[in-house]
Amino acid sequence: MEDYNKDEEIEKLTESLKHNKKSDFEFHDTINPVYSTGTGLNRKTVEEISDIKHEPDWMRRSRLKALDIFLSKPMPTWGPDLSGINFDELTYYSKPGETKAKNWDDVPDKIKETFNKLGIPQMEQKYLAGSVAQYDSEGVYGSLRKEWEDKGVIFTDLDTAVQEHPDLVKDYYCRAIPPSDNKFAALNGAVWSGGSFLYVPKNVTIDMPLQTYFRMNGEQSGQFEHTIVVADEGAKVHYIEGCLPEDELISQGDKFVPINELLTDDSVVSNTGNQRKITRKYVHPYSGLMYKITPLSPGNAFRATSEHPVLSIKKEDVTSRIRDGHYEISTKKLMEAIPEYRRMDELSEGDFIVYVSPVETEDDASIDDDMLKILGLYTAEGSISFNKSLNLYQMSFSFGLSEKEEKIAYELYNIIKAKGEQANIFKADKKYYTVSTYSKTLIDFCLNNAGKYADKKALSEKIMKLPPEKQKLLIDYYLKGDGNVYIKKGKSKMIRAGTASKVLALQLQEMLSRNNTFASIMIRKASDDVILGRNIKRKEQYIVEYTENMKFSRVRHKDNYYYVPIKKMEAEVYDDIVYNMEVETDDSYLVKGFAVHNCTAPKYNTSSLHTAIVEIYARKNSDVKYTSVQNWSDSVYNLPVKRAWVDENAHMDWVTGELGSKVTMIYPSSYLRGRGASTSNLQITLATKDTFKDAGGKALHLAPDTTSRIVSKSISLDNGLTAYRGLVRMNEGAKRAKSHVQCDALLINSDSKNYTYPYDEIYEPTAEFSHEATVGKIGTDELTYLRSRGLSEDEASSMIVLGFMDDIMKEIPMEFAVEMNRLVKLEMSKMGAVG
Repeated sequence: MEDYNKDEEIEKLTESLKHNKKSDFEFHDTINPVYSTGTGLNRKTVEEISDIKHEPDWMRRSRLKALDIFLSKPMPTWGPDLSGINFDELTYYSKPGETKAKNWDDVPDKIKETFNKLGIPQMEQKYLAGSVAQYDSEGVYGSLRKEWEDKGVIFTDLDTAVQEHPDLVKDYYCRAIPPSDNKFAALNGAVWSGGSFLYVPKNVTIDMPLQTYFRMNGEQSGQFEHTIVVADEGAKVHYIEGCLPEDELISQGDKFVPINELLTDDSVVSNTGNQRKITRKYVHPYSGLMYKITPLSPGNAFRATSEHPVLSIKKEDVTSRIRDGHYEISTKKLMEAIPEYRRMDELSEGDFIVYVSPVETEDDASIDDDMLKILGLYTAEGSISFNKSLNLYQMSFSFGLSEKEEKIAYELYNIIKAKGEQANIFKADKKYYTVSTYSKTLIDFCLNNAGKYADKKALSEKIMKLPPEKQKLLIDYYLKGDGNVYIKKGKSKMIRAGTASKVLALQLQEMLSRNNTFASIMIRKASDDVILGRNIKRKEQYIVEYTENMKFSRVRHKDNYYYVPIKKMEAEVYDDIVYNMEVETDDSYLVKGFAVHNCTAPKYNTSSLHTAIVEIYARKNSDVKYTSVQNWSDSVYNLPVKRAWVDENAHMDWVTGELGSKVTMIYPSSYLRGRGASTSNLQITLATKDTFKDAGGKALHLAPDTTSRIVSKSISLDNGLTAYRGLVRMNEGAKRAKSHVQCDALLINSDSKNYTYPYDEIYEPTAEFSHEATVGKIGTDELTYLRSRGLSEDEASSMIVLGFMDDIMKEIPMEFAVEMNRLVKLEMSKMGAVG
């Protein structure tokens, strides 16, 4: 094993990312194509595509013939509604750069950054025998390990294969799927660009997967890759097609919640200070640099991936002068500056990021001043215990013996008595005062609005939405119980208060911000301590501190924005799952109070089209496995055509996951042409709100002793619709052919739907065929059983759903199984069905 140099790895990754720029943060890139055919489709468009690729005449003629077929065929009307596709408004060819790279370092920086997020070349190094990457209409990267190259394996984008291996390509191009097959096959035949070509020679076994990555970046665009996989006699190959960490706290206005626990339709606070709904969440693996920003307030430090946008102001833009190498900030310039979203890796120490104070309030007349005083002191000093002798709960407050604390103790005692509630006060061991009450009314109020345990205390939504002046009263009494005042030079007051609860510290900071005060949160590590004469083990403490009646010196305040300087920037290599989300209206959310932008897969209001062709030729005794996990955005019509010719004693495995897109129509098919040919088709489909997945598989038995297995698992939630549409045909003469079809659907609520359209044509009397279909919901009996074994309802639901998918998930490579597992759980969590 090679030695791992962390600093060197960070330096290399930083160098590869530092030149990337991005002005639009919806995760569609600002790369201007070097060539585009513009919108619309006609003979001129097709000829332009062929010309720019310098194609041989036979390919040009094939394209033009396919165009004629496309124009003559009507749109299919038997499946999902495709009326949203406007062929005249699509761009059919867009070239992102002048060259294709075989060395990852030669890929343009912007494109490299996009595919870094997909794990190229890290995944290639760790797991793959080779990979091809396509960006919009063109392949931009191709690589194959030398050990396979030396054995005669060809793996490249199809454009390159047409130039370098024309006779081999011509032998297979559009043989399994001719343009006359259907309208979308004809469209691909006319305007195809990119895709990949894989040829594995006789008896060569590639024991590591090969992978292709496809990225559609443009709005109202089409992607029309064409993939050809040829496994010659006896060959074996596996072909795969294919942000914030989970613990970052997101502001909901009333509380701070880890991003992985948020659900679609939950509300979060945006950069305007208003509450906005989450419209979609994302989860995906990330391998690259994770940046950490520590602002002036260390307790607000947060992490995000290198490209994630943060609302910010560059120090260079607001500097009055530079003295002795240090920037001097002009308050006037800072107040006039307009914050902009910048990538994490574009920010530096001394730049300003934006803390946002929520603006929405909601008064509750039932909470009077005395109740706020009690709650403030309880949050700071109170505890609740059970008195066994009286069989009652008791709330207690502890105060020191100083004159100041004695005064607070008696004030609290008198407030409780004035409200007509029982109260006691006494001096314990001549060391401290204790005020206690058995009042159920007060105990319930404090428990419901602040919680019980010191490190878990958090104020309720009701309290966090009170008007600022009421919150200020609560804070004043919190500080009386747990605060310290330090007189600084110039007689300004530094006020500090500690808590073991991170969320409470962030809430206090938020309430103070609504009262025109920015408080820093310092962190004190866990330690042994003595409090009121008792030895205790103090947990990690969060110290909320601010200076009273003093103009801001380093933090500036404008409206509900606080401009806070970055104290420290750090980066580390990260290889794990990250989360993100889309937020309505403002496209932003707050991480520990600081504004960041959405950073999503390409998503547009207008529709895009993905029409791919995949032709697989499994020659005699070969073994091919094709895995495809697609997660296009909800604006994409995904209409690929995939077909395999399977010869004598060859085996073809299809494993597909259909998770994204507005509409998907996909039916991988296997033509079992030789004796003993076999195929397996395993599929998971997930239909979320306003999406339609029409999917299935086809197996045509054309020879004796052929076998097929089709297993489809579909999950529908919200008003999502899934449909299984499959075909099994056993021709006369396909003696002893066997086939089994299994269609299972899981409906999450009453609005979700599933349909099954099996087409079974059995013309051979010796053939064996079985078809089973089930539709179900997560049942109360299963939940009850699992909960009786100690699982929560969310955990039980999760186990049932993952169990439902298990026989397909175990067929998917680990990297994709992890992503699909998390993504399915995440999409279902919007219904509260899965934790």
